[in-house]
Amino acid sequence: MIFENINVLSRKSDLAVIQAHEFGRVLLSKYPSININFKTKSTSGDKDLQTPLSEMPNEGVFTDDLRDDLIKKNCDIIIHSWKDLPLDVGSETEIAITLNRADERDLLFIKKNNIDKIKNERSIFILSSSPRRKYNLENFITDFLPFQIQKVHFQNIRGNILTRFKKFIESDSDGFVVAKAAIDRLLNADLKLFPEIKKTLLPKINKCYWNVVPLSVNPSSPGQGALAIEIRSNDNNLKKILLELNNKEDYENVILERGELQKYGGGCHQKIGVSFQSTHFGKIKSSKGETDKGIPFQERIIYKNSNDISSQQISLNEIFPENLSDHSFFKRNVIESCKKELTALRNKCIWISRQSALPLNQEIHSSNVIWVSGLETWKKLAERGIWVNGTSDGLGEDSDLNIETLTTNQWIKLTHLDAPPSKIRHVIATYQLEENEISLNIANKKYFYWMSSSAFKYVIDRHPNIRDKVHFCGPGNTYKEIKNILADDSKNLFIELSYNDWKNKILQAID
Repeated sequence: MIFENINVLSRKSDLAVIQAHEFGRVLLSKYPSININFKTKSTSGDKDLQTPLSEMPNEGVFTDDLRDDLIKKNCDIIIHSWKDLPLDVGSETEIAITLNRADERDLLFIKKNNIDKIKNERSIFILSSSPRRKYNLENFITDFLPFQIQKVHFQNIRGNILTRFKKFIESDSDGFVVAKAAIDRLLNADLKLFPEIKKTLLPKINKCYWNVVPLSVNPSSPGQGALAIEIRSNDNNLKKILLELNNKEDYENVILERGELQKYGGGCHQKIGVSFQSTHFGKIKSSKGETDKGIPFQERIIYKNSNDISSQQISLNEIFPENLSDHSFFKRNVIESCKKELTALRNKCIWISRQSALPLNQEIHSSNVIWVSGLETWKKLAERGIWVNGTSDGLGEDSDLNIETLTTNQWIKLTHLDAPPSKIRHVIATYQLEENEISLNIANKKYFYWMSSSAFKYVIDRHPNIRDKVHFCGPGNTYKEIKNILADDSKNLFIELSYNDWKNKILQAID
């Protein structure tokens, strides 16, 4: 049965209306003959802009008023931000589907004009009402921003996204945290329907430095970035139509996230973030927070990893390397001629896989976006006074960086001479590898972790008998290159998120 008319309800904010129209476009792409009537309504959470969300007595402050209209048949469908939904939505309605999920991560904005103040006072004031963000971001701000910050102050803020951004710019506060999905949707809004949003928002963003906070240190609120499409539980005909629009993978991930939150009781007062990411090698689960009893926890794993090394019988003398510092396969000699080229870069996105790829004391113009392979590189560059905008979080440059709404700059990769081909076509060779001749005692080694394909080539050229051993590495270019080298033997090549994860699992197996 195809419906002639469907009444779609959302909250009144610009973002909520944009999300409703996003659903409408997807529905009409499948069923162009349906007439959609968009309706809006203010909720109790929209009306009370003083009480922090974590202190409100009811979890459903942004959803319950809308659900009442659905139950009373004043509408057919509600479009929610899934993170706004209480864990128990009741039996009269259900979340039928979700659309393709937007970015789960948070954005941190820091006013450019406040940088000197932050440096002089060694403290920073951040606008956020979220207990999760406050808990996760304090150490991130002190460790990963290029300032010597001794104290992080959080200040509550309420209102819709555009209102909050306006309050931030007009306040004395230094920084502001917001869901990246919200900014992306506002900047991508249909200009015919919302002609002023981009004009209003972009000038405010341009007054700020920004970075995308990685899920490894700041897992999202469960469901962040996903839209929940709610219908009456007995509306089977409508559900049948909607199921054709469902993103099953994203739906499953949100259910898993909400299930994790359920273990701790749920609610906006919780200092808990949990994210499930789908990748080519499985799901990554990231969780971090503090229980109601004050017990901290943090986990980043490959969910249901079938190649879990911790279940195997391994002795420490069978692994290589036992410590990363034990072996230095190469000297990295700076190519002096690159420095002038780096200094001249303007309005580029620069990918840096390791901090040594950017020569010491090298100036990088602030118009460039800096993206790094992982947290270790980010931290080292921040210590050198360099603003980093984000990281692939150890997933490699092939992972979806998803920053097109914030920048369309050309990508350039800093790497070594003779580096293997890369997704990023424009390359600046900033150093050259020079082999160190070292003695390796690997006769009894059975399990190897490789930080780079160059290190793998170095060892396998000297010890080809290790081909049939068990090899591990991260999921990026290193994995692709080693897989190509091993060819038929690549059945013994597995992904672990980091050397430390791999080593810790081995220690668990030994224990």
